[in-house]
Order: sequence, then C-alpha cells, then structure tokens
Amino acid sequence: MFINKNYPLFFLEISIYFLPLSFLIGTLIVNINLLIFIFLAITYLILNKIKVNFNLSNLSLFTFYIIFIISSYKNINQIGIENFLKSIFLLKYFLLYILFETLFNHRKLNLKYFFNICLILSILLSLDLALQFFYGKNILGYEPWEGRITGIFKDEAIAGSYIQKVFALSLVGLFNLFYPLNKKNALITSTALFIIIFGSYIASNRISFFILISFILSLIFFHKVFRKNLALVFILLLPIFVGLYQNNEEIKKKYHGFFLKSKSIILNIKNIVPSQSEINNNLVEKNTSPSKIKRITNHEKLFITGLKSFEESMILGNGYKSFRFKCQILSKKSDKFLCSTHTHNYHLEVLHDTGLLGFIFLSIFAFSLLVRLFNKIKTKSLDYNSKIILSLLIINFLFIIFPLKSTGSLFTSWNGTLLWLTVALLNYENQKTKTK
Repeated sequence: MFINKNYPLFFLEISIYFLPLSFLIGTLIVNINLLIFIFLAITYLILNKIKVNFNLSNLSLFTFYIIFIISSYKNINQIGIENFLKSIFLLKYFLLYILFETLFNHRKLNLKYFFNICLILSILLSLDLALQFFYGKNILGYEPWEGRITGIFKDEAIAGSYIQKVFALSLVGLFNLFYPLNKKNALITSTALFIIIFGSYIASNRISFFILISFILSLIFFHKVFRKNLALVFILLLPIFVGLYQNNEEIKKKYHGFFLKSKSIILNIKNIVPSQSEINNNLVEKNTSPSKIKRITNHEKLFITGLKSFEESMILGNGYKSFRFKCQILSKKSDKFLCSTHTHNYHLEVLHDTGLLGFIFLSIFAFSLLVRLFNKIKTKSLDYNSKIILSLLIINFLFIIFPLKSTGSLFTSWNGTLLWLTVALLNYENQKTKTK
C-alpha cells in the first residue's frame, strides 16, 4: 500500500525521463520501461480516482487496434499464434497515448526535463557520430558498420532515424532552456543545431535526413521563433554538405543512389504495378532484351508487393506482421515483387495489415486529433510557451503522417514506441497553465 498517493507519479516521471535514453540502449529496455510507465500510470489514476474520458480520437484509435486484433485472428493460420498474441500486445501503444492524454488533462506531468534530456542525448549522439566519421571509431571503439556511420548503435544504422524523430523534442528543450534569445543563448542554440543537423547528415539515413531538412525549411518559413537560428545554421552547413558529397566516396555513393532511386520512383509511378499477365507469365520479362527492361528500385518493388498483397484482403487486411509471409508467395511469381519484414511505408503497412476498415479508423483518429489541436492552439487559456511547443509538435506530426516517404515499421518496439510517444506528446500542455 502506498503511503502517499503521489508516489507513483514521482516514479512515473522518472520512467518518462528515462525513455529517450532507453531508445539508445536497446529494444528490451524500451519495452520494459514502457510497461513500467503503463503500470505506474494506471496505478496513479486508480489511487487518485481519476477517470479516463473517451473522445472521438481515442475511441477511433481503440477501434483501430481491435480491428488489428480481429484481422490477426482471422489470418492466424498464416501469421501464427505468436504474432496473433503480439497483435494484442500492441494495445500498449493505445495505453501509452490514452494515459498521457489523461495525465496531461489533469496537469499531472511536467516534461521540462524530458525535453532537455532529448536535447542533450541528440547532441551527444551527434558528437559520437562525428567522432566515428573523422577518426574511424566512436567513444566505445565501434568502427563504421558496412561503411555506415552508426555510432553507439554499432551494427544498426538507425542513428539518423533517432535524431530525426527526436529533433522536434530537442527543439522544445532548446526553447525551454535558451528562449528568449540574447547573444549568448543565440550562440549556444545555433551551435547545438549545427551539431545535431551535421550528425544527421553523416549518419547517412537518407530519408531521415531529408525529412529533417524539410522540417527545418518549414520552420524557417512558418515559425519565426527558430527562423534566424535555423537559417544561419543551414547556410553554414550547406557548403560543408556539398564539400563532403564531392570528396567523400561513402557519402557520395549513399546520397547519389538516393537521388537516382527517387528519380526512378517519380518517373515510373504510373507504371509501377505489374499487370496480371506479367505476373502469370514472368518469362516475358526474362526473355526481353536488357535494354528494354524498365528497371525499378527495391523500394518500388516493396510498394508493388504491398499493394498487390493488400488487394487480396482489402476489408480487414492480412494481420500483424503478415507482409513477410505474403511477400514470399508473390516474389515467386514475378521479379517485380520483393520480400521484407514490412512495407517500408506507414500508410501501406496499415492498409496491408488492417485493411480499409483499420485505415479509416486510424485516419479518423489523426484527423479528429488535428482538429482538436488546432482548436486548442486558438484558445486563450493556453499560455504562450505551450502554444509554441504544441505548434512544433503538430508540424512534426504532419511530417510523420506524410504518405510519400519510406519509413520503418509502425509497430516494432523501437520505432513504434518512439513514434507513438511523439503522438502522445501532442496532448502537451504546460503543467502551470490554469484551466478557466
């Protein structure tokens, strides 16, 4: 029995502060920390008799996960009982969201230190990447993995993804620590941004870097608070990026390959899905002169495979982690199909795994959430700092749901927890703000 009803809240905030670090340590720690957060949050709500209020957005999100479970059960013979049970465990993301929302609504969370930790870790990770890039080894003695700068992630090329996903949260940390700006604070802010953006570039997670740059450009044009600092850093870094691209073979190979793949996808987008006759008679492609074969990238092949597999079960989808099974069947029918663990696109992954029904309910969640957030920003009850922070998180969310990009899986422990945590933070409101 707790002596004080606020004890769970103290440990709850500790678990939240530890979340950014857990993503650097590994998936197991991420899962353990997430479960601890859920347990402590539920305990605190029960002890303090705080009720969870269901609105349109979280009701539609809950319905989405129920559809996911039903779809997985329907396809249990193909995906296996283990993946069906894991689909039930995905409710952890719903709980993460709804618990954050409830705690924010009751002014029970102060995330100042959380955002500051995100900022510090982003800077340290970027410095570690720079150390590995210039000296061949990072602080732990790890060398580049297969030519890629991975830093403390060793043999996982996800450093750029981490920086990109935490960048908006790091900006909140900068805002909390160094605004309003004076000369000293402006120098510190610009230096921090310089280090983080440079770290993203050399990490060579191409799509993550270009999402980060797009996010920065949108802030320069639409968000005056960070305009001068970001514009200055961008101008300073541009010649460095060009110089490294021209003189570093690894960087040139990665980014040049990305440009070629992007061009191929844009040019072939109308003709990328093979006809049924091409699938049934793959010999046509094999017997065609190589000069006449339309070459397609691996990402295009994954896109094709995901769409074709989705067409076979459009209403309820194919269930959790079903793509890795369906693609094996399709890849035997045509060289235009490719196998992987997921579709590498959030929207296509949702369509493939949960069908149109799941996609509709998740879209309702996103749309209703955005409407509620825009209305919230307009209210006079929200203080200035909260409006700035919330607007940053909203812009970041719009980049998350942008459909025309390659992504990780929406439901893996590392990527999924980080993504749903970012979505949960959209309920942010300064703890000191008083409700009228």
